[in-house]
Amino acid sequence: MLEKNPPSNRLYHRLNEALQNGSKIWIEVQGDRYAGRPIYLDSEFVEVLCLYAPDKNEAASEPCLSTTWLIRLSQIIAVAYPSEQWSADRFTRLLQAQSPAPEREDPAA
Repeated sequence: MLEKNPPSNRLYHRLNEALQNGSKIWIEVQGDRYAGRPIYLDSEFVEVLCLYAPDKNEAASEPCLSTTWLIRLSQIIAVAYPSEQWSADRFTRLLQAQSPAPEREDPAA
């Protein structure tokens, strides 16, 4: 649930974008890191849902497990969020498309 007058800072806006887009984020606080998708945001807290597959030592009765973290915005040191990922081939094709074609000598000259 979003407030009517949200705070006007970059951290809040980036977290709100991730909340609206369902994007995964990584949050760093003093001594800890959290990863997941924001499911709630207000002027003081962000709630982050982390889904993961159980390891071999955990009960395999559930296909996935979840943890929800409630993190105070004022304690966040850094937030990372994914940007578009390109394969090496896609990047090479883009560079080739941007490069001017090599000039050729006219054999008739």
